[in-house]
Amino acid sequence: MTTTRRLPLFVLLFAIFWSPHALAAGGNDTAGAVPAQVLSEQGRYRVDVRQVPEPLPEGEHFSLGLRVVSMANPDAPLDASAVTVEAGMRHGRDDGFAHGMQSEPVVSFRDGLILVEGLYFHMGGVWTLQVTIDGNNGEDRAWLTLPCCGG
Repeated sequence: MTTTRRLPLFVLLFAIFWSPHALAAGGNDTAGAVPAQVLSEQGRYRVDVRQVPEPLPEGEHFSLGLRVVSMANPDAPLDASAVTVEAGMRHGRDDGFAHGMQSEPVVSFRDGLILVEGLYFHMGGVWTLQVTIDGNNGEDRAWLTLPCCGG
């Protein structure tokens, strides 16, 4: 009798831990809303997310609008020449990506924002943007967690 009562709990736990969404999140990646801002690893820069499609699309190109500032001078945003962007899925890795996107993002400066164009999430799950900033305070990286896709 005890076995039949525990079996549904086991099945539920198995489904939760082995579902594709649970595996896609992995490690420290967490699904949820796109963050409004993140600090760089060493706290030198702040990345503000100013324009983002909601929900993030799967299988379509889209763009993000970012504002990047030095914490030493937060009133003066950096331009696109100080920023490079890579995107991928980390699947629990502490550094780098388990795999990347199938497109290369292009970074430009328009209307006071750093525009990241050409993002393309070819599968659902938790994607991460690695924003590398090389400004007056030296090089640093910020990580944006982007949950895809709201469908």
